[in-house]
Amino acid sequence: MNEVLTASAGQEDDVDPERAARGKPLKFVKGVPAYASGRAPAFLRTKAQLGAVRRKPAAGQRPAAYVYAHWYGTRIALWDPEQSVKMRPLSALQRRQMQARRTCTDCGEAFEVPVWGMCGVCRDREDRRREDLRRRTCQDCGTVFRTPAPARSCGEGMCLACDERLERGRRVALSLLDRSCRRCLVQLFPRAVWAAMNERERAVAAWHCTPCDQEAEQERVAARRRADRARWNDLGPAIAWAQRILADPDGYAVLDTETTGLTATSRIVEIAVTTASGEVLLDTLINPGDEPIPAEATAIHNITDAMVEDAPTFTEVLPRLTEALAGRRVVIYNREYDTGRLGWELHLHHLAQRTVDFTKHPRYGTRRHTAAQAWLDAQAWEECAMEQYATFFGDWHPYWGSYTWQKLRGGHRALGDARAVISRLEEMAAYPSPFKNTEKAAAA
Repeated sequence: MNEVLTASAGQEDDVDPERAARGKPLKFVKGVPAYASGRAPAFLRTKAQLGAVRRKPAAGQRPAAYVYAHWYGTRIALWDPEQSVKMRPLSALQRRQMQARRTCTDCGEAFEVPVWGMCGVCRDREDRRREDLRRRTCQDCGTVFRTPAPARSCGEGMCLACDERLERGRRVALSLLDRSCRRCLVQLFPRAVWAAMNERERAVAAWHCTPCDQEAEQERVAARRRADRARWNDLGPAIAWAQRILADPDGYAVLDTETTGLTATSRIVEIAVTTASGEVLLDTLINPGDEPIPAEATAIHNITDAMVEDAPTFTEVLPRLTEALAGRRVVIYNREYDTGRLGWELHLHHLAQRTVDFTKHPRYGTRRHTAAQAWLDAQAWEECAMEQYATFFGDWHPYWGSYTWQKLRGGHRALGDARAVISRLEEMAAYPSPFKNTEKAAAA
């Protein structure tokens, strides 16, 4: 028994330490042991290590072991160098190429690893040389000097001659501000002069002379004409609509109201009706009854409860309103809103007469007296003036796919807003045709 143990111990002592594993395998991959980093036998080599001595794995040779080089599990195959074979010798061209990759193109020193051009020392020296050359070169005329060009008032890194020339042009441009405009001076002086000006000097030079203003106005008119021609299918009918109304001013009535709010049950506190020529047919405050005027509404139209306390009710004004609208087509800015307020007032008026004949309003869902609806149907409502003016103004909204409504800006009083509608109609009717000059040129 002692002889067997002695023989086994002698065999273990005969094993080469380089060929012995330095740890137990973590697992086996198809019968090949896989070790942790630093635990594989030291004599095994990777393909890169074999390639460094111009050897490679033989055909059909299996890896002798695997090693996990990183904690996240990169597995690298290890090969027995004794079973590997020699690689084909490098050609003269390959040796020259390898030597060229390891040689610095500036100092000519050969390194063990490729440097791909210049080494780090030569590259740093070249960068410093280029920076010094840039600092000694004028950025305007390109002249190279012995000493670096100082930073001057107008330009960075310019020589004295270029800096003085730029400063002289800047002074000349500033001296001409009182008699020339920026549009003229830009054509005479380079952009560098304007770049050298500060914000205050640019603001002073931002005005245009009369010839330049006329030229700019002609450019704006030409651009506007091109845009009008492109959308004439929308603009033309809107202009013709306004011209048709102003051609028969007594046949049209302009109506506007001021209310207690914007809800479906808001009451009318003022109403005005004029002809298309501006003749006042009706202008009166209206007592909304037991409904007070909110402060938010008063802040807009400045009508208070005290002002309408002695005013007539809508029932008392209704005969005069019917007479003012009789035989006339009615023009309203935001027609849907004002007709809704009139319908509600008519509903309350007939409800006070103790009648029970109702119908449902198609938009608001409220019950309305059929007599009130009959009164609304009897009127000749013209197309909404707000939509027509929005089409005329031409502010297209790409998201909604329609023209943006414009504010009336009539002062938020009924008579003032009615007169503002007439001003909008006159503006639309007097708008020149974008084809006028084209038609004259064609006739000539």
